[in-house]
Amino acid sequence: MSKSTDDEIMLDEISPQDMRKKPWKYIGYRKFCEFVTSDNDFFILRRFSELTARVLLALQDELSELESQLQILENHLSQKSAPDVHNGSFRQETQETRLQLICKINMKLRAYSQSAATSMASASANNILDELVIQHSNLRSRPRVPEKDVTSISNWFHNYQNAIWHEETEYTNKPKDLFSIVPKAKTPLRQLLERSSHFRLCKLWRKGPSSEDEDIHFSSDQRIDLFVTLTVTILGSVMLIVPLWLLPFVTRTVQRLEIITAFVVVFLCFVSFAMVARPSESLGATAA
Repeated sequence: MSKSTDDEIMLDEISPQDMRKKPWKYIGYRKFCEFVTSDNDFFILRRFSELTARVLLALQDELSELESQLQILENHLSQKSAPDVHNGSFRQETQETRLQLICKINMKLRAYSQSAATSMASASANNILDELVIQHSNLRSRPRVPEKDVTSISNWFHNYQNAIWHEETEYTNKPKDLFSIVPKAKTPLRQLLERSSHFRLCKLWRKGPSSEDEDIHFSSDQRIDLFVTLTVTILGSVMLIVPLWLLPFVTRTVQRLEIITAFVVVFLCFVSFAMVARPSESLGATAA
């Protein structure tokens, strides 16, 4: 009998009562990892913004201190009463203290940044790419995790209490410091609809849950996107067709302009709300 078959038999012998008594043994991180990787919305981590900021500030201060020491040393060596030392050559350097300072600065700069030369078609320049700064900037630029996704993870911890050590579940208590590994751009319309639990749990886009996770409901992104697309298409068509039918029944030019202006403004607001588009793209869609 294969090893996988033995594992299946061993798991089948574990009753629901056993899981409730010892969730930390039978569920643990194995099942939690299955949950968070089942949907991109659930795979969220912390940015550690405050810790990163402290590390960057500490490195910055250390570099500033070394810079001051180097400046004081060179001011001393440049005095008239100082010995004649060549301060314009690395090859003829005679000051061991200055060499040590430069070595320390080099090490700190490597921790703080890395040098890179980038060539473009129009120009070429050597840029200092602050590795830690760029990494933190990339994390900070990611959108905030929707509250519903944090709630989903918290609900899993609640349904499987003690499956994960309590202190290791507290990252969900810092929603402003969380980011999604694979963020998905969603229209404001879909975000508004997904605030409703009735919409999220609708049977039209529910996937069949596994037998072991009956309390977990998975939704199909494709079905929700199709529903939102159809809704946007229908409402957009109505906004474009209705004024065409109203204008023949209006004789005054001012009233016609009022109708056209009103529907253009409403359509622009609708496009901005129902699509992931920049303001210029929304204006282009309205003009078209």
